[in-house]
Amino acid sequence: MAVKKNETVKQFQLRARLPKILGLAAAVVLVVTVGLIAYSIFFRKPDPTFRMSNFPANLSQDVVATVNGYERREMDGQRTLYFIRADKATSFSDNHQELENVFLEVFGEDGASSDKISALKAVYVPADNKNFTAYFAGSVNIDTRDHLKVKTEQVTYTKENETAAAEEAVEFERANVRGSSFGAIVRVTEKQVELLRDVKVHADSEATSERSALTAGYAVYDQGNERIDLSNGMTAELASASEAEKPARISTLKAGRSTAFLGIGTEEKRSIDKIELFENVHIESREGDGPLTRIDSQYAHYQKPIDRFDLRGGVHILTEGGSGPTEVRAENAVYDQDDGRVDLTGNASVAQGLNLVKGGVIHAELNAAKKVRFAEVSENASVKQTTAERSTEVSGPRIKAAFSDDQALTSANVIGQGLAVLVPTDPGEYTKLTMSAAQAIDVTFKGEGMLDKMITKGRTNIKMDVPNRSPDAANKSVAADNVTTEFAANGKDMSRAVAVGNAQLILSPLASSENNYQTTVNAPRFDCEFFPAGSDPKTCIASAAVKTVRVPTRPAADRGTQTLTSDKLTANFDAGSRELASLEALGNAKFNERDRNGTSEKITYTTADQTVRLRGGSPNVWDGKARAKAPEIDWNTRDEVSELRGGASTTYYSVSNTGGAAPFAKSEKPVYVTADNARFDHRAEVAVFSGNARGWQDKNYVRGHRLTMSEKDGRFVAEENVQSLLYDAKRRENGAETNQPVFVAAQKLVYTRDDRHIRYENNVDIRQGKDRITGGTADIFLNENDEPSKTEVRQNVVMTQPDRRATGDYVRYDSEGETAVLEGSPATVEDSVQGRTQASEITVNLKENRFAGQGPSRQNSAGRMRSVYKPQNQ
Repeated sequence: MAVKKNETVKQFQLRARLPKILGLAAAVVLVVTVGLIAYSIFFRKPDPTFRMSNFPANLSQDVVATVNGYERREMDGQRTLYFIRADKATSFSDNHQELENVFLEVFGEDGASSDKISALKAVYVPADNKNFTAYFAGSVNIDTRDHLKVKTEQVTYTKENETAAAEEAVEFERANVRGSSFGAIVRVTEKQVELLRDVKVHADSEATSERSALTAGYAVYDQGNERIDLSNGMTAELASASEAEKPARISTLKAGRSTAFLGIGTEEKRSIDKIELFENVHIESREGDGPLTRIDSQYAHYQKPIDRFDLRGGVHILTEGGSGPTEVRAENAVYDQDDGRVDLTGNASVAQGLNLVKGGVIHAELNAAKKVRFAEVSENASVKQTTAERSTEVSGPRIKAAFSDDQALTSANVIGQGLAVLVPTDPGEYTKLTMSAAQAIDVTFKGEGMLDKMITKGRTNIKMDVPNRSPDAANKSVAADNVTTEFAANGKDMSRAVAVGNAQLILSPLASSENNYQTTVNAPRFDCEFFPAGSDPKTCIASAAVKTVRVPTRPAADRGTQTLTSDKLTANFDAGSRELASLEALGNAKFNERDRNGTSEKITYTTADQTVRLRGGSPNVWDGKARAKAPEIDWNTRDEVSELRGGASTTYYSVSNTGGAAPFAKSEKPVYVTADNARFDHRAEVAVFSGNARGWQDKNYVRGHRLTMSEKDGRFVAEENVQSLLYDAKRRENGAETNQPVFVAAQKLVYTRDDRHIRYENNVDIRQGKDRITGGTADIFLNENDEPSKTEVRQNVVMTQPDRRATGDYVRYDSEGETAVLEGSPATVEDSVQGRTQASEITVNLKENRFAGQGPSRQNSAGRMRSVYKPQNQ
């Protein structure tokens, strides 16, 4: 009974709580119901509306039929044209239909392939010839027979031309090609989709990690030709696949318009194969962490598999990084990024570091850092290097240039007729160096802007222009068949040059003056050494059959062309002025100026005093008048003075070549003069022979310590211990007339041509045969035939003959009458036969062998002389 009572109590308690439980359950149901209502209000898709601009506004509102689970198949004979399925179809009086959850399939002419469109709603408007227009709204999906999938919210489909037009945001996909745009037209038959605005296209490959992204204001995707035409400003982002030793390359391409061509790989995967860009093309490309390359042009054709750009119209390629940018310009270019090659045409140039390469056509090869390592240039080719010290430029029809990894020029080789120009920044030593060659110029460098060697082939001309730094400053030029120029360790100053084959050295003064000559040296070879700094020649050695010609820059009567020939020649340049200091000719040396010549084993010409020094091998000089030789000859061409030392020997070709100044007979026989030394003043026409001097013609001679001959004045002077045999005198002995030589000794002899006068001074001693006259002075006067007509002797006169001696203060001998008039205080004659006679004047008749004295006498000291005469026999 107790158990039953407890159960009864529990039942009553449960019944008491039941209203409360039912209230709680009702509250829960209410909350869930409200939640479901709210969810349906806020998260349910709105009922789509037709927003397309071409949606017909005058459709009928009169419903004629409503069908649930609607299907319709339109046939053309046995071929299905299209199939429509909808959850609900409402037909109106104008034959249009409204469809819900619609599916449309349009078949191709083969009846197998089809295009599919699905949407939440559609309006079907029939047209003639079984055509129609369908307006789709809400979750529109298009799947074409060419596997193009399109998603949007509004589509107008026209069966007649099989086009689907969308005016709102569109997403599309075909294999791995996907994209979006705002507005699109799908042309099914033409296999094209026209993307109207804000176009984005992607073609990615998960297998290879290649990425391609295209954006544009407008585009057309031509599926049949696998191409995408983009315009209204386009951008392409292309990322290549990375490899084991090659990082991925990322390229950004921009242009006004472009055409991208798709390549089909495995599993129908598409990727950008090539792309053409037009109008204001700009490209940026980088491989991994490598340098950035920027490209600008008006047209570009990019082949992605081989990473090649075909560029046209104002091409500009700029690669950063390294020690500086590399800048490429041309009208057209083919740039193979993967292979590292650039081919440029039309006003092409490559600027890299200190270097500039220019030409009509350039083929360049790049290193891993996308810097030029090699360039081959043609059509007005040039390579220029500019440093702080100078600019170096080579040009020609074709050039090959090589560069180091740090962009330094290592070589520039000109093929064909080339030109090299060096212009220093500070023109202290030279203002410009120009080198031209007929066949080739090879230039090598040994560091950043440091020249190593320049080699030419074919006829070469090198010219060094110098500043006007001194009165004798001269431009220097070298010509030869081949020239090799080496540079010092600093890479800027020349150290050595070798010119081979018909070599020529030319020194051209900047200013014209009486002291400046243009000097030309011709030889088979030149070897030149340069001063340690400044690229000025120090010595130039010419070998084998050397010929030097010096032409005065200011012509004058006393200046002539100078010619120096030898087996070898050394041109020495002054360390201060850096101009020509001397010419040293060795081996069969010969010098010529006007009619003057000189030969010796060695000839040295110094420009400071313009003197020719002849040494070795019996030096001799000659002109149209005479020839001279001596161990040492110095010929001052500026002052026209020649000095001979160490035993001079001179030959005048005849007395007339002395200007009649020599006191010898008028004949064509030569006149010889020897002395220890000789000095010729060619301008004054004065010759001085000193030291045991002797002049002679045939058997006539003059000796003395010094002989001086002045051609202009017609004067001959012999000094110190003079001895002479100048003429013969007539003598009658034993009834026969003979000519006997007259020997005269004195301390001085003076002969004057115009006066026909010979004068002896100081200790005069005259001898003829056994006859002798001594005195202080003697004057010999010549007639018009230069024969002695009268002789006068003064001061302590002594005449001696066999068996006779006469003394006095003065004696006058008349050659024609053979009489001698002796005066004195008194005059005395002592004759062993005729006795002794004294008188103030005594006349001695040599012809009759008698004498007679007289009273006071008058002396006549007048007389004339000339340098050469031939006495008559007695």
